[in-house]
Amino acid sequence: MKAAVRKIVLVCVFLQVIAAVNLFGQDIHFSQYGDAPVYLNPALCAVSYDMRFIANYKSQWKSVATPYKTFGASGEFAMKHKKLNRKSYWTTGFNAFNDISGAGNFNSLHIGLMLGTVIKSGQFGKFSMALSGAFDQRSVNYSKLTWDSQYNGYKYDPYLLGEVVPTNKFIYGDFGAGLNYHFAKSERYISAADGHRFDIGLAAYHVNVPFYSFYGNTGENLKMRYVQYSNFTFALPGIQSNITPAYVVMLQGTQVEIIGSLMFRYVIADASVHSGTIKPVAISLGAAYRMRDAFSPQVLFEYDKYAFGVSYDLNLSPLTPFSKTLGSLEVCLRYNWNPGYGVGVGNTTGPRPTPGKTQHSSTGF
Repeated sequence: MKAAVRKIVLVCVFLQVIAAVNLFGQDIHFSQYGDAPVYLNPALCAVSYDMRFIANYKSQWKSVATPYKTFGASGEFAMKHKKLNRKSYWTTGFNAFNDISGAGNFNSLHIGLMLGTVIKSGQFGKFSMALSGAFDQRSVNYSKLTWDSQYNGYKYDPYLLGEVVPTNKFIYGDFGAGLNYHFAKSERYISAADGHRFDIGLAAYHVNVPFYSFYGNTGENLKMRYVQYSNFTFALPGIQSNITPAYVVMLQGTQVEIIGSLMFRYVIADASVHSGTIKPVAISLGAAYRMRDAFSPQVLFEYDKYAFGVSYDLNLSPLTPFSKTLGSLEVCLRYNWNPGYGVGVGNTTGPRPTPGKTQHSSTGF
């Protein structure tokens, strides 16, 4: 009996820590971060495609608590440029998410816009920079929370008055910026006969260190978050496949998050460049590891302009004895306005293909 009580207490303490981290401003994260590019860096907006839309969904901690659910959506747009022959162009986009966590329905609503520029640097490289600005709202339902003052000395009494908090909602403006270098020998986004590419970048969020408190404390602010990442795609000639190793490092206050991943893509069917009658099809298998937290097997299916990805986080944190390694389910949907084949490549400033010769590459951010 005592052992069971200790387990319950430990679970409660752990969940309180999670709630405290959320309340003090830890940002959301996706395990399929390659398909949440503008959450990593606004400078990734419209670098690889004229237009791209992505939807993300994540549900976690269902095995031990009220599920934490995150809904996200983003869009990227390249503005007013002619394909393949301009050395620079403007980009814009949006990203939005709604995160609902814990028994108190702690709600984080984010609606952001991005504005950037992409500059061609050499035959295969592009340098991009962008700014982001957002409207954010935080809210919580205090009626669903319990307080120490509601313990009457023997048990919890819901009729006792809980803690009085000045407000259950506040809003703030949030700003960020980022830089990215993109290299691609070819821009065919699925095929993998001879293409190689990589992205490397750095971003900063909450650069205005916005006010962040339900109690009106002027000394409480949301800490800046720094992001550094790289991803590489290497073609495996002769087997119509490629591999994509990647990593992300995020720092926010005392919190450090490090993620490494490796994906293997097999091209089931290549596209017919000239007729367009055969659509490209590929499947990717791999996994990501979030240091001291989770191991996440992943699968991504791509067909022409569409992609569907699923991952599941296997919990490896101190909560493992209670979660039984059950962590979070994550799903992403992606649509590219132009798949990027032949003259109409998705990378609008990329090189023209040599007549009669097919170019190949593969996806990344």
